[in-house]
Amino acid sequence: MRTIRKGRGLTLAAIGAAMAWAGASACSAGADSSLSTSALSTAIGTVTTSSGTLLCAPTQAQIDACSGKAASDSCSLSSADGGTGVAGTCRTTVDGASIACAPDLPAPPQASIDACSGHAAGDSCQVTEPDGDVRSGVCATARDGTTLACSRVPTPPQAAIDACASLAAGDACSLPGRADAGTVAGVCSLGPAGIGPLACAPAQDLLPDATAACSGLAAGASCTLASRRESVSGSCVTPAAGGAAVCIVSCASLRGPFGCGGPGPGWHDGPGGPGRHGGH
Repeated sequence: MRTIRKGRGLTLAAIGAAMAWAGASACSAGADSSLSTSALSTAIGTVTTSSGTLLCAPTQAQIDACSGKAASDSCSLSSADGGTGVAGTCRTTVDGASIACAPDLPAPPQASIDACSGHAAGDSCQVTEPDGDVRSGVCATARDGTTLACSRVPTPPQAAIDACASLAAGDACSLPGRADAGTVAGVCSLGPAGIGPLACAPAQDLLPDATAACSGLAAGASCTLASRRESVSGSCVTPAAGGAAVCIVSCASLRGPFGCGGPGPGWHDGPGGPGRHGGH
């Protein structure tokens, strides 16, 4: 995934929509599909964890959860019905205006963690599944940003690998279209965990670049982040750390743990504002 670099603004990763260990929200014991984790909410959570900056506009509940606390302090969010909550970490918002609670991303399964005990990132590993099958993988940092665990190695089609044979990660590439219908634009990627192989991922399977979404737009202008059938509207915000404006959507508009504690009577209509369209 692309990392956040000072001076260039905050950038959402261009990572595949198939996310490792994506599961149901910890905020609800029910099976409400609106609380399931989506690729977009997972990406925003991952980059929030790695950057230490909240990359969505918080609800009032998120701000209240960090009242009197400092960035990096622990916090917790409750579900809208007052049920089981989720642990989080206080993060500074992109515009630097407030500190709010961002849900912690769940750690991978214990078996995957155990498989990398005593190993380093990049080492080969094996995990025994509950049904007895043995899965091979590579030790990589999980999406919680700290845990080393055995991750599946993606197996893209050979044509996708060949398309990036002489290219580097992040380079534009193309794949043959279906039924000889021209070509499909893509980007060379090492996969969600960054462990390869380098292959061409179709553009529609990649998540948007939050900086590119505001290219040519002024701060405060409307923008959109989209992935497959999921499309979330937001506003262009200038990061407090400087750099180009980025598209910031409301945390309340995201599925997954970000749905904890809002929206509701205390909903904070901050940068990004409301707005979720399609795919829900």
